[in-house]
Order: sequence, then structure tokens, then C-alpha cells
Amino acid sequence: MMNLRAVSLLAVLAALVLSVRAAEAEPRALFNGRDLSGWVSMFGGEWTVEDGVLVGRNGTNWTTNPEVSGSWLRTEKEYGDFVLELEYSISPRGNSGIHFRSALVKNPTFTGYEVQIVDDAGRAPHKGSAGSLYDVIAPNKNMSKPAGEWNTVRLTCRGNRIQVAVNGEEIVDFAEATRSTRGYIGLQNHDARSVVKFRNIRITEL
Repeated sequence: MMNLRAVSLLAVLAALVLSVRAAEAEPRALFNGRDLSGWVSMFGGEWTVEDGVLVGRNGTNWTTNPEVSGSWLRTEKEYGDFVLELEYSISPRGNSGIHFRSALVKNPTFTGYEVQIVDDAGRAPHKGSAGSLYDVIAPNKNMSKPAGEWNTVRLTCRGNRIQVAVNGEEIVDFAEATRSTRGYIGLQNHDARSVVKFRNIRITEL
């Protein structure tokens, strides 16, 4: 039988483990609303902060550099399992995306994955529509709002399972992920005609 001292020690250790896990599961801001601290610009484009909103303009189209998929702004550090939450707004005919688990070489859409952002509200879903895992799996529903309106995204990555919810509804549940399980998170601006805006970018590491 364990003595009271041993029981007390186990209780303290259990409390410490629970407190560490709680701290790890706490969401934190990836974008501070003031500047680009914590982010790195890749392959051109223009990224500014305007009234607390992150704005991407003048993206470099992939046809000018087939190794990349437009200009992108990436995190300084890599992430594996996480919940990413953000809001976005896309211009008419705009094309953007959220890269994740991506590498620094070649096309981040295919070294990792990309949640597609595109002006296609009301259209039938396919592998390139808003909310899809681009060129991998179509969403079960197109939940995107018309150009200029704000959309919410919740992206959950846990092991080989990827879930995407747009505007409060889960539209992708993909459990066969075979690409990298760790990499950079990036915000894409596909070409010069697109203006994309992001705000309230938060991550919870799992």
C-alpha cells in the first residue's frame, strides 16, 4: 500500500501534467493585428496591415515560376498537429489559399496541403472550389460567401486526419493524408488580380 507521501506526490505530478496539457491546448494569435511579426514573405507579392487586417496584393502567378503556387506569407516556425482558426475575404475573381504542413522548396500546395480560397459562392463543389483540399478532395458543400464578405475557417490537423469547417459547417473530413505531417502554415495570394484579407488568425497546438 502506498503511503500518504507517495499519494501526495502522485497527485502533484498529475496536476502538473494536466496544467501543461491545458497550456499546450490554449489558442494563441498568429497575427498581432499591427505588423508582420512572426511571418516571412515568399516569392514576392505585397503584404500589408490595414486597420488590423492582413491584406495581400500583387501576387506572383505560378506560371511565372512553376515551382511555386503564387506568392505566400508563411509562419516562421513549423507546425504539426493543430487547430487553425481565421477569417478571410476575397476580391471578385480572386484566388488564394491556406497552405499547411508545407516545405520551403517547390510548390507548398503539394509539399503539404492547401485549403482553397476562391470567389465561387453558389457553385457546385469540386477539388478546386472554396474549402477543398486543393486537388485532393472536394468539400461536401460549398459554404463560401460572395466576394467581399467575411468567411470563417477552422482547420484541424491531427496525425493523418484533416478536417475543414467553413462558416460553421464541417465540409471536409479527410483521414488518408500521406504527405508531410509537419511544416509551415502559409497564406497565399495566387496572382495580381486577387486581393485577399485575413484577420483573427489563431492557432491551438495539439
